[in-house]
Amino acid sequence: MSIKPLLCGIALASVLIGCSSKPEPEGPVQNFLTKDGQVTILWKDPAKYADIESTSMLQSTFEKYLFSELTEELGKVANPKLGDAYQLELEVTNVDLPGDVKPSFDTGADDIRVVSDLYPPKMAFTYELKRDGQVVKQGTEKLSDMSFLFGIEPIGNDPFPYMGRMMEEWFRKAIEPELN
Repeated sequence: MSIKPLLCGIALASVLIGCSSKPEPEGPVQNFLTKDGQVTILWKDPAKYADIESTSMLQSTFEKYLFSELTEELGKVANPKLGDAYQLELEVTNVDLPGDVKPSFDTGADDIRVVSDLYPPKMAFTYELKRDGQVVKQGTEKLSDMSFLFGIEPIGNDPFPYMGRMMEEWFRKAIEPELN
């Protein structure tokens, strides 16, 4: 047996493996902290998130936009219920936006996000609910909304309606009953 075909096979396999894996970020870990009223969210190491891929803007700009929008969405529901006494802190460790990014074969350079029930929204985080600085409730969550496409969605300006709705439902079920 000749060694040349073996070496070619190893070289091809290493190229394919290199293409299929997500590149590791270089340099220090970049975390983001967002706040809306009594809601604070630490977006921990977003380079390792399953899917927060931008389709039309610079990735770093998109991440800041995504994180601030999701914090604001949760804040709209949470802040009126939390009042001044409660604080809600989340540390997000994974986000998987609904759908999948596909290349656009149009004349533009932007990719498109195809939303289907094969790729539901997902999010993983730890949380602490505090009252006057004392922890009232804490836990770890792995949210997923497999039925996110069912029902009638009103047309609106919310850029991330499925993620926002999933977070709002979690708040109403897990946190709201704890509030006095």
